[in-house]
Amino acid sequence: MKIKDEINVRNICFGIIILICVLALVYAVYYQVFIKNAPPKVPDVPAQIEDIDFAELFDNQMHLQNYNSSAFAVKIEPTKEIIYNAYTFNEAFEDKYEIQANIPMLNVNNEKIVNIDKEIIATFYDKINNIIEGAKEKDFKKTIYTVSYTGYLNENILSVVIRATLKEGDNAQRVIIKGYNYNLSTNQEVPLKDMLEIKGIDVTYVESQITNTIQRAINYSNNMASLGYEVYKRNIKDEIYKVENSNNYVMGPNGSIYIIYAYGNSSFTSDNDVVYIKPN
Repeated sequence: MKIKDEINVRNICFGIIILICVLALVYAVYYQVFIKNAPPKVPDVPAQIEDIDFAELFDNQMHLQNYNSSAFAVKIEPTKEIIYNAYTFNEAFEDKYEIQANIPMLNVNNEKIVNIDKEIIATFYDKINNIIEGAKEKDFKKTIYTVSYTGYLNENILSVVIRATLKEGDNAQRVIIKGYNYNLSTNQEVPLKDMLEIKGIDVTYVESQITNTIQRAINYSNNMASLGYEVYKRNIKDEIYKVENSNNYVMGPNGSIYIIYAYGNSSFTSDNDVVYIKPN
């Protein structure tokens, strides 16, 4: 090989080496600036149409859905709807509290309904009084409290669901959700299992929907925990996810059923899972 050819080959080799070094340097800079120092990507929440629809239900209204006129029971307040907004509170006081609440009552002259109304008052209304009284104390921490509801009369089934958010000082926010379902024809509360039988919905199918929803929530929580976030821990084998124990629910638009697992009812968390069962 001629000396000139050797020089050309050597130059090409040097050029390739230099190009590789430049590319490596560029990638190193790119990795350092755009990848290594980039904020961790939060996993997308699986799209769940039931959650979106459920959040939109809370309009502080009652809705009549193919109701049976013969199911109307004797009202306590004759001029008011069978579910009505009994207490409206909208007030902010200095740096002590912010309260925005709409609290319903079930307007049926029946002892069991009266007991439900008492439970609603104890769970949602009495908290307003506690906040106002507590705000008089010097060391009271700012509290934000909101309450909203929606109600449905599907044929002879009266349903109402109430949702409250509570943030007290540095404590984690709680979301409290309670659903009540009452058969006006039999004057009985309706457990979920009985409702499924009334609607002709297979229990095995509902159990599979519950399992799928909770497992998706567990997968998402695990992803968030791996990124360093504090998460609410669910146990797919927990007895609360059995149909016979899942009586916090509401029958909503067109007979659709929303099964509610509101962990904030007993813990300081805003986490909740809603299992949507389509109407037949």
